Amino acid sequence: MAFCEKGRVRSNGQAGEPVRAVRAAARACALFGCLTAAVPLAGCEKPTAENIQVWKTTEKGPAKLAEALRDRGVDAKLRAQAAMALVDIGKGDEVEAALAAMPPSERFDVVRALVPLYVGAMGPAAGATPEKALAARDALFSMRPLASPEDQAQIDAALMPTIEADLRVGRVRNGRQSVEKILQTIGAPAGTMLAKLLGEPIPGYGAVADLLARVGDENARQMGASALVARAGREKTIPEAMWKAIGVLGGPAVVKFLEDKIQHGTHDETVAAVRALQQRREPEALPFAVRIAGDAKADRAVRDEMFGVVETIGGPQAKDGLVKIIQSDHDELVRYRAFESLLAVSKQDGIVPGLEAFPASATYKQVDVDDLLVKLIEKLGPAARPALLQALDSKFPLARMTAVMSLERLGQAGDAAPLGKLGKDTTMIKGFPTGDTIGKEATRVAGVLRSKG
Repeated sequence: MAFCEKGRVRSNGQAGEPVRAVRAAARACALFGCLTAAVPLAGCEKPTAENIQVWKTTEKGPAKLAEALRDRGVDAKLRAQAAMALVDIGKGDEVEAALAAMPPSERFDVVRALVPLYVGAMGPAAGATPEKALAARDALFSMRPLASPEDQAQIDAALMPTIEADLRVGRVRNGRQSVEKILQTIGAPAGTMLAKLLGEPIPGYGAVADLLARVGDENARQMGASALVARAGREKTIPEAMWKAIGVLGGPAVVKFLEDKIQHGTHDETVAAVRALQQRREPEALPFAVRIAGDAKADRAVRDEMFGVVETIGGPQAKDGLVKIIQSDHDELVRYRAFESLLAVSKQDGIVPGLEAFPASATYKQVDVDDLLVKLIEKLGPAARPALLQALDSKFPLARMTAVMSLERLGQAGDAAPLGKLGKDTTMIKGFPTGDTIGKEATRVAGVLRSKG
């Protein structure tokens, strides 16, 4: 066994190489705890660069590393090495807790010494496994809130290139800290980096676009969207993933591009463009979306998808546009589809105006009213009940009948009274079975609700 003697190092009684023998002595100290009674191993329990590396491999080593990190009497650089060693053995949480407990003046010195260690461990030159490199990145980012503003800038400058390098090859590596959270914290520079990437022929543009949509500011998103639109313009056939990425970013350039494809593209391009337009709320596209959804000459599949665009945008103008489609469209299926969108946009506030918009002269099958109106209203739950009670007083027969049918499922015992007032209503809905008046149905439903009480 190697031993320490007056500052010199010997091995088996013979002079040996100092560095190699020191390492052997440190390992012996770590393994045997300086229990040699005859010749104690001097300094084997002190934090040194050699001991720190050995402690990573011993049973009691993690506790010694944690103690060295917390010890104010230890040099900041050695404390940083102890922290790096803890991260290497999967104890990054302990490092974060220890740093957070330090006074700022003390912590800043340790953090400043730690930054280059973490940065070095992330790079390919370190020769670390991908898992350990990712752990170093997580540790570096987790340390950011505890660093001084100057060191935070250094941390950001180190994190960005590693993430950018991954994104260039189509890879998103999430560890304890997600890429999205890291970039969100870095802020505007991260958005600019993502936008520039979309101007290059990278394979993973979809992931980059998703990140940019979530972390970038308006300028960065528009820069990235314009770059992606330009790339799509050079494609003979635009891949599905590119349509989605374009839609996720949105903005004026995207809306103009998609509207042009909807009006002048092939059938497949038109459908893909409408679906892309559903990805992000674009209020400026609402007039166009309502017009196409209500265009009787437009392709049925395109119209159906365009209702989805209207739902995504929503708002009072969307509500008004959908009501007009219900009032004017000659296709009953389109009217029912518009009512579905109306409830998606306005919830219970769309029930009465939507029901009253259906043409009074049209024919309505009872099964259609039940499947395409009542069941949609039922999905709104108890919140729909006040609107249904209001619809009982509507001057439009279909609104009254639909309200009666819906209250059978959503009504309460107290609703039997207002339903009873309709008992003398002899109005029949064109297309319903002969003799099924609104009054007859209301009386039946009132009885059902009373039995519930």
